[in-house]
Amino acid sequence: MRTKAKSYNKSSTAFNASSFHTKRQRNNHKSDNYDDTIESDEEMNDIGNSSSSSLDNNNDDDNDSTEDSADEKETAGAKKIRLARDYLFKMEQQEGDDEDEEDSCSSASSDDSNDDEDATQHDNIGRRLARERLRHRGMLEQKLAYDVSREVALRWDDTDTTSTTMGAEAEMKEWTKQNHMTLCRGHDLTCTSVALDNSNGGKTAYSASKDNSILMWDVERQIKIHSIVPRWDRTDSQFTRNSGEVLAMDASDDGRYLAVGGRDAAVRIYDVRQQQHPRSSVATNTQTTTIQMKGLIHTFEGHKGPITALTFRTQSSQLFSGSSDRCIRHYNLQELSYIETLYGHQASITGLSCHGLHTEMPFSVGRDRTARAWKIAEDTHLIFRGGAKVSNADCVAALRDEWFLTGHDDGLLALWTTGRKRAVASVKESHGVDKGLGRGVGCCDVLGESDLALTGSNDGYIRVWKASTRKISDERGLVLLQKIPVHGYVNDIAIGPEGKFCVAAIGQEPRLGRWDRVPRAKNRFAIIQLKEDNDDSLAAESDKDGEKEDVENENSNGLDDSESEEEEGNSS
Repeated sequence: MRTKAKSYNKSSTAFNASSFHTKRQRNNHKSDNYDDTIESDEEMNDIGNSSSSSLDNNNDDDNDSTEDSADEKETAGAKKIRLARDYLFKMEQQEGDDEDEEDSCSSASSDDSNDDEDATQHDNIGRRLARERLRHRGMLEQKLAYDVSREVALRWDDTDTTSTTMGAEAEMKEWTKQNHMTLCRGHDLTCTSVALDNSNGGKTAYSASKDNSILMWDVERQIKIHSIVPRWDRTDSQFTRNSGEVLAMDASDDGRYLAVGGRDAAVRIYDVRQQQHPRSSVATNTQTTTIQMKGLIHTFEGHKGPITALTFRTQSSQLFSGSSDRCIRHYNLQELSYIETLYGHQASITGLSCHGLHTEMPFSVGRDRTARAWKIAEDTHLIFRGGAKVSNADCVAALRDEWFLTGHDDGLLALWTTGRKRAVASVKESHGVDKGLGRGVGCCDVLGESDLALTGSNDGYIRVWKASTRKISDERGLVLLQKIPVHGYVNDIAIGPEGKFCVAAIGQEPRLGRWDRVPRAKNRFAIIQLKEDNDDSLAAESDKDGEKEDVENENSNGLDDSESEEEEGNSS
């Protein structure tokens, strides 16, 4: 204890001595500063300026620190309000620019008051906000069916139908002469499927056939630009022609991937991004452009039967494939990986479709006379049965996340929602009767988040429908508006952006077999013009119905799901 005490005292005395010396040095330094004299007034002014500048710099630093602290103190709610105000300000500027352009283009006098103009501007902004909210929630329904119907009616007025015996074949020839339709050659056998690249406004299309060929088309110029897979050749192929038939095809929305499936039970993924390379010819002194692409990048195997259906989720790289082995396989093309298999169908799968902007829910139909909605996140699925008299479904198309359309082999066309196990609306014998039986609906397609739907069969016409999904039950339904002459089996349809055009796969035989044949039909890839490029009417129609859709479809997702049959454990 004594030793510790002594050491403590020594250290304390040393500390006091060092502190004494530092104080003495500090006092000496202060005295030296005070002994300095100012020789002139200029030095005094320099000292004052330097002190004031240092004060200003300190004030600036304080202001910056306060601004940074204010930014740090901004809460999440205040940030949302600030961003909302900025968004509204930008929308007001856009509305003002549009009005200035209209005023500069028109020479009419403006007699309205400023208050009326402000009210109109606020109404337009309110409608735009309502449409954006509905689009974000997946409940916006664009009104395109009547616009397409009017345009098709005008094309019928241009067609010479004076002969009473004129059939679908002669009417199709008249439409071709009037340039309302283009039939493109390229396939030797029946064209089975088509797909559109929506990343460039639908300018690029793809078609596949039973002759194993896959072609790329330029929709604007209406010409073939590339042959992804050539047609089957007996001398070069090591397999039979039937084993290489292409039965299903779909393209991703980003324009990168093309998924192809056929009778060989394999799903092939092609990278179809175009790379144009100029090539000059010395003999002819001309320069041409060749298109190159990566082509086949991956092949998924796992199905035990022919691939009968393929679909991409909207604005996603998720792919679903259906087969005659009663299974649905799920893939992720960003990693080129297989995810899971969905079980539930008791017979061959004939159709797949997935809108899925907000919910990952593909729809499928099969030979077991059921339609199913697969809840991938919840690992369950809903079963929809149309009744004992409803036949098998051959095609399905998703309008929105909860609504889909099915076409059956007895001619029934049905509109469904995930909140009810029975069809919301249905039309029997939608494509007429043949030998006492309804003609089957071979294909159907819809324009997502709109009321436009197209169906095809072998009756000689593509039919235009209005599929209304209003909340009021009396306003829901399917209404036939127009028909387009097409001679042969319509095996697949794809609608272009904004319903301006559609492409179709036409052939002599049905897609999945050869049990029937349409005489004098041609195996063609068809490009059909539906409406002119007029965005003003579409915008006006959307503005008119924006707030009404908000009221009527606000609670459309609140239907009772207890009416639908639900099964768990659909995947492994």
